[in-house]
Amino acid sequence: MPEKLSAIILNYKHPNNTLNCLRALKRSDAGDRLDYYLVDNSPLPEIEKRFKKLYPAIHYISSPSNLGFAAGNNLAIRPALKAGTDYILIINPDATIGHQFFRPLLRHFSDKEVGVVAPVILHSQKGKNVYGLEGKINWKYAKPEHRNLYNLKKFEPIVSEFVTFACVLISADTFKKNGLLDEGYFMYFEDVDFCLSAGRRGKKIILDPSVVVNHNTSSSFKRPTQKLFISFKSHLRFIHKWLPLTKRLIPYLYAISLYPYLYLLWSYHYLKYAKHR
Repeated sequence: MPEKLSAIILNYKHPNNTLNCLRALKRSDAGDRLDYYLVDNSPLPEIEKRFKKLYPAIHYISSPSNLGFAAGNNLAIRPALKAGTDYILIINPDATIGHQFFRPLLRHFSDKEVGVVAPVILHSQKGKNVYGLEGKINWKYAKPEHRNLYNLKKFEPIVSEFVTFACVLISADTFKKNGLLDEGYFMYFEDVDFCLSAGRRGKKIILDPSVVVNHNTSSSFKRPTQKLFISFKSHLRFIHKWLPLTKRLIPYLYAISLYPYLYLLWSYHYLKYAKHR
């Protein structure tokens, strides 16, 4: 009996991105047997009508407000688990997958200890294509650090400390043992938090470099600086949750100094770029 698969897309003011993501999922190697959930964090009657007209079989969930990434996805994770799904794909609306996607990722779950599997994320940084892989925590600063490469040369699966949830496949068993995404994070750090929690419960986190997904990073923000305050609050929560009181001072000082610096730096580059457009 084939596995029951669910895909969750969280839309926020970018219906065209969401529709592109849906089309790519439909064309994938499991497109015909996916149970689709679309959570709309920015519901508008005309957009809802458009989604339902194009994809009448989709589970459309209208959020009462912009609940953020964790709470928004949880709105769909709960009914998907209740419906008996075996695996849940969480994917950003600005991410697009290729045809051969589910089959290579699902094979990792033959190891019952595997709970989370993610592809490589291809995105742009400073005009260059970058492959985003797995990450580790620098616990001195409670700072998640992603590994990025300009070229992929090795394609063996990597047991990881955490992976990004821009696109990730998670077993239902992992949610049942670990719980859902921590809604105390509005956005950012919830993926790191979930992976660490799952790891402590004996689940392996796998990054598969043989599968690459395209991602238009941070397309929900008109200016990159808009996400800094959200990330700052999530960073503080992460420090408080994962470090004992005696080890929080340096991470707190680091976060308090880092985000104002990033704001000034990113504002400078944004204004410089805007001036020359």
